[in-house]
Amino acid sequence: MVAITYAGYGVWNKTRDATTAIKQAYAGGTRKFTANNDWVGDPSPGDRKYLYIEWDGGGFIASGVVGENDDRGIMLP
Repeated sequence: MVAITYAGYGVWNKTRDATTAIKQAYAGGTRKFTANNDWVGDPSPGDRKYLYIEWDGGGFIASGVVGENDDRGIMLP
């Protein structure tokens, strides 16, 4: 079982907490997360944003980061 501990979306000094939105999407079945403004709006118009997710995978802490317009995304188990 994965427990999402933190998610943020934005650029270095203009980041919004996306933890609640990511947790809700995960609970709804989403497993691939891409960086886009759908999570918490656009915290820095004109800049390339990043999505960062940290989770507890059952005894270990893991994290992932993905840039806006990168179709690979962060895959959670």
